[in-house]
Amino acid sequence: MNLKVWPCLTAMCLIVGGCSDRGQPAQEELATMDAAEPVAAKAGDDANGPAPVEAALPRIAYMYRMRFRIPTSAIARVQDTHLALCDRLGAQRCQIVEMQRTSAEESYLGGSLKLRVAADVARRFQSDLTRLSDEAGGRAIDSAIEAEDVSKAMSDTQARIAQRTLLVERLTGVLRSRTGTVAELVEAERSVAQAQEELDQARGWLAELRTRVATSTFEIQYSTAAPASGPLGNKMADTLAQSGSLFTASLQALLLLVVAIVPWLLVIIPGIFLFRRLRRRGVIGMKADREEMSETPPVPKD
Repeated sequence: MNLKVWPCLTAMCLIVGGCSDRGQPAQEELATMDAAEPVAAKAGDDANGPAPVEAALPRIAYMYRMRFRIPTSAIARVQDTHLALCDRLGAQRCQIVEMQRTSAEESYLGGSLKLRVAADVARRFQSDLTRLSDEAGGRAIDSAIEAEDVSKAMSDTQARIAQRTLLVERLTGVLRSRTGTVAELVEAERSVAQAQEELDQARGWLAELRTRVATSTFEIQYSTAAPASGPLGNKMADTLAQSGSLFTASLQALLLLVVAIVPWLLVIIPGIFLFRRLRRRGVIGMKADREEMSETPPVPKD
């Protein structure tokens, strides 16, 4: 019996050994493939380079300041053409914030205009303002652009909104579950009201910041006063353009002076004549008395 079992066991060992020898190359092949995949992936990363980092663009709010020198008779016309230019853009792309005109009699001596224009057309709008002023005989004497980065303010406000929103939701959940004492529920209700108020304020501030980024503010000044310094040709042109207004202003000052002095002259001049007349009469009377005294003979003494 034992002689029969040993040949069987020997045959089984040979079969198992052959199977293991045939499986080893397959395992080595799988290991080789697994090691090759990271190498290939690394080679692909090196070929494509590092993944690009997405950087957020800064959010800039722009303000344009412009000042024009305009002839006195053309200030109103230039300001109206600038308003018409804003109207042509439409209410969604241009809004009038403030307008002012300083007038004397029938001529406008100055004015100002404040507009809010869509940011994507702001530079072209600035050029059109200058062109319309030049066509009316004026010129731009001052121009400036101010930029304010509101990226951090917007990010902070968005984070505050997220925090307050989460706080309101949690406190509202506490109130709905009605777990806790009456005092705790009342305090939670007050906290919800305060957090909701802060949330509304933050949302309003964020909307204002977005409006400032989407639109650019224009502050425009119109004047006729002569500049303190500049080319001689510009000074002469300004003087000629303002000759009419200067003459009107000097005539007005002269009329005010006459109106102020004439009533006093009506009182002072008759008084002077009366005083001189009374004085003349007094001098003549004194002379007559002296002559009479000199003609009277002296009385003889006893």
